[in-house]
Amino acid sequence: MKDETMELESSSSSLVFSRKRSKGLKHWVTLFLVAGPSLAIGLLVGKFAIGDEKVVSTKYVAEEVTGFKEKVEDSSISQLIMDAIDPKRIGENVRLLSSKPHLAGHQYDFELVSLMQKHFQDHGLRVQTTPYDVLLSYPSETTRNSVRVLDEAGQLVYDSKTDEVDVSHIEGAVPGYNAFAPQGLVEGEIVYVGYGRHIEYDYLLSIGVNVTGKLVLVKYGKLFRGSKVAIAESYGAIGVIIYSDPIDHTGIKSGDTRVYPETWWLPSDGVQRGTLVSTIGDVLTPGYPSNNVAYRQLVTEAKPTLPKIPAHPISYGAAYNIFRYMAGSPAPRNWTGGLNITYRLGPGFTQQGYKVQLNVTNRYKRVKVENVFGIIQGDVETDRYVLFGNHRDAWLYGATDPVSGTAVLMEIARVMGDLVTSGRWKPRRSIMFCNWGAEEFGLVGSTEWVENYVATLRERVVGYINVDSAVSGNHTLKVASTPLFHNVIYQASLKVPNPNPLEVQAGRTTVYDTWLNVTPYSDDLFQRNPVPRISSLGSGSDYVALLQIAGITSVDLTYTYSTDIYNISYPPLYHTEYERFDSIQPHFDRDFQFHAALARVVSEMTRSLSDSLVLPFSVRNYADGLEKLRQNLHIDYGLQLKEKVATYDLLKDVVENFTRDALEFETQLLKVDTTNPYALRSLNDRIMLLERAFLSTEGLPRRPMKKHVLFAENSYDIYTGSSFPGLVDLLFKIEHNPERWEQVRRHFSAILFTIQSAGATLRDVTGFMSETL
Repeated sequence: MKDETMELESSSSSLVFSRKRSKGLKHWVTLFLVAGPSLAIGLLVGKFAIGDEKVVSTKYVAEEVTGFKEKVEDSSISQLIMDAIDPKRIGENVRLLSSKPHLAGHQYDFELVSLMQKHFQDHGLRVQTTPYDVLLSYPSETTRNSVRVLDEAGQLVYDSKTDEVDVSHIEGAVPGYNAFAPQGLVEGEIVYVGYGRHIEYDYLLSIGVNVTGKLVLVKYGKLFRGSKVAIAESYGAIGVIIYSDPIDHTGIKSGDTRVYPETWWLPSDGVQRGTLVSTIGDVLTPGYPSNNVAYRQLVTEAKPTLPKIPAHPISYGAAYNIFRYMAGSPAPRNWTGGLNITYRLGPGFTQQGYKVQLNVTNRYKRVKVENVFGIIQGDVETDRYVLFGNHRDAWLYGATDPVSGTAVLMEIARVMGDLVTSGRWKPRRSIMFCNWGAEEFGLVGSTEWVENYVATLRERVVGYINVDSAVSGNHTLKVASTPLFHNVIYQASLKVPNPNPLEVQAGRTTVYDTWLNVTPYSDDLFQRNPVPRISSLGSGSDYVALLQIAGITSVDLTYTYSTDIYNISYPPLYHTEYERFDSIQPHFDRDFQFHAALARVVSEMTRSLSDSLVLPFSVRNYADGLEKLRQNLHIDYGLQLKEKVATYDLLKDVVENFTRDALEFETQLLKVDTTNPYALRSLNDRIMLLERAFLSTEGLPRRPMKKHVLFAENSYDIYTGSSFPGLVDLLFKIEHNPERWEQVRRHFSAILFTIQSAGATLRDVTGFMSETL
């Protein structure tokens, strides 16, 4: 498997969704495999005693056999919700939320807590707030971090702050820094290492350039910044300086020299902030909530360990003024960027005795962070929760990340809350709108909450929908999820009108149509018509703890830019002081129609999960996805595994057995006694709990907090997903560590067992055991 993004392709979807077949969505295959809102009026499940109050979305059917009154979903509520989504309100939410810097633990973030509480209350939602006492990292208020070039006498030649925006006059703003970079003053020679991946360090070693005892200059992009620092540390570097190269953050490749505010490209003085920790949650209380009963590790003894070498981000204007002094061989052509200068590898400088000095003065601080919840109580299955979440904190203004997502969450909460309070709708299951705190520091608020209530969440949460940055472009939908969610997403996007007039003129009238046109995926394995591509979940947002600790099936959505036109890893102004309200409106969503389209997709998914009689997840999708993962593993590592792991061939058998269990379950779905609410509850629970069955009690090798044996981030880049992640971690560079093969064999056995166990959860409730080994 490549050390880049691994995608679980949406080929595993069991339905053929194409424009020419969209009219056949009511076909029995949809009923059979999706079990969604249109399953049939006969599939009924209800609470055992409910009142006679009549609302628009509620119909009651007297069941003479059981005597129960069953509540049946009214699909007309879907259109009511989508019609009520107001782009102007979303735009005003974005303007308000991004009006001031709101870093976690700072004053305006606490003011936004109050704002969210009031917003939920004003629209009839029950409000709860969960505070946690956590360790965060901030730049010193007295001595600013610095990157300087000094001459042979130690005199200042250049200071990077001259090429960075001065934010000291802005209340609540902090200068550019990398959270959790340790304090330290280091100086010496510097080596340019490209994007700072293993392959680049290995190349340098092959030509005789060793970074041991030296600082490294590295470009943002391609992998998580914390991974760049960890890799540098492993090769012996004493400090890391990270910069945003114009090749990845400006329009230089297309000849566009404009920058913000004329366009969305990054000015030469912009600095990208961000955390370095790859762990999740409070670093002092791993595995447990950081509340008043918590045991806290010492910072010096924290495990997993925090970064050990200082690191700091700078602008590309500052990077230019470091490159201009560097000596050494020219960098390989594919390492060069957009600066108008010769990229040299170093080490050393053109002037004798010159050196780079990096001084990091960050400090740790215990602060309160808060999650805010707006809750709509379900009318029938009150103890089943549908979660929709987004984080609140930003490094500065955060108009895209996370404000665009928070604005969408507020609007959906308004629409759904008003429908409930007006008596026009009562969702079957409870809905929780989750506004997380301190996500930017390592998914802190959401992780602490999951650790706090994991026993409850594992038993009751139907699914989690995450929207971090709702809109970072206006090209198409971009989705990552576990296989259960695929058809839910497809059906929702088919219902939402396309916000792009040019796409509508081209005959692509829905969000789904453009998504399919831009990222079609045809799977030779199952020989189905193309469907839109869906990636597997990595890390980097608040779905992680819910999936990895509680086993809750999850999805992450955004509207994004064209990667064909903009070959960049993330939006150019990401995590900089320029990510403001006016970076969105004039450049890629003037009337907030794309925000509204994303809101409609998410609201329909939320409604479907909360209202459908039978949960609209497809178990067959999981079987197909699992087989695709097996085949990818075989292509990447099959020869090695077959030679070293005696049980390797059994993986094919257990996947086939799981597929048989999934097909049999879907047969049971059609045979279920629709007059028996207990039978339907049992069926829904088996669907809901399937994801939990893929968790390993002991966690992944060397990553006990990550427990999903099929899906987790690549440990060398947390932004990208990896299939069989524990196995792939162990196989990375195993030729240099052959002793790891015993760990591989042990973890492979755990994978086989977990898949077997998951299949058993789908079987008849009293016939789940096997009489074979």
